[in-house]
Amino acid sequence: MRINAFLAKLGLGSRRKVEELVLSGRVKINGSTITDLSFQVEDDDTILFDGKPVTKLEGAANRPKIIAFNKPPGFLTSHEDKHHENTIFTLLPETFQKYNYAGRLDLDSRGLILLSIDGNFIQKVTHPKHKIDKEYIISLKHPVSWKKIAEEFMLGVREGGETLRALSVKPANVIPENTQAGFTSYLSIVLKEGKKRQIRRMFKTKDLEVLDLYRIRIGKLDLRNFHLEEGKYKVVTEEQVLGNSVP
Repeated sequence: MRINAFLAKLGLGSRRKVEELVLSGRVKINGSTITDLSFQVEDDDTILFDGKPVTKLEGAANRPKIIAFNKPPGFLTSHEDKHHENTIFTLLPETFQKYNYAGRLDLDSRGLILLSIDGNFIQKVTHPKHKIDKEYIISLKHPVSWKKIAEEFMLGVREGGETLRALSVKPANVIPENTQAGFTSYLSIVLKEGKKRQIRRMFKTKDLEVLDLYRIRIGKLDLRNFHLEEGKYKVVTEEQVLGNSVP
């Protein structure tokens, strides 16, 4: 097996990340530093990363049930796409390549995504009957009268033959704004059921341009309450996401 595939499989990082580690001279095989990405690893080879055996790294047998991932813009929420090589899985270690995601974020959007090997957990997060809400921080090109938008979005707007509805809409108050009273460029929107590109489609009906769409919360798991850099992941528990509300 090629050295980069071997290290990625053991959970040292994504293939792109482990290639950087190999090229920086941090990997030794049988006592020799290896910087050749085409190097083939044999079963009886002794492999060290920063002086430690890589076989001691967390392997697939100890995979966590759920991880939280902070998606950067410019990456698809997909396992693969023939038209776009940058998917969220290019940023994740090999250990998580077969995980399923609980709801997508489109290419230009960013924020919290949950991935799991537990189909029951994915069902709990995504099925409308469980009513797991998701919160988004929206940045608009121009300030809007937020109460008017809130009333219309909570009542429901028609787009593409569907009624799109928000559970709540209010100012996000992320930065001080010099706008007239009742107007803001930053909104917090909570959805119970997320349809494809729902928020962008809702604003499109009002001819409003979305500059940034950031999913900040799923259920009880809120990126404002723990540090998670873009492009990184953390292991989380079902209770952190759902509390005790979903059987």
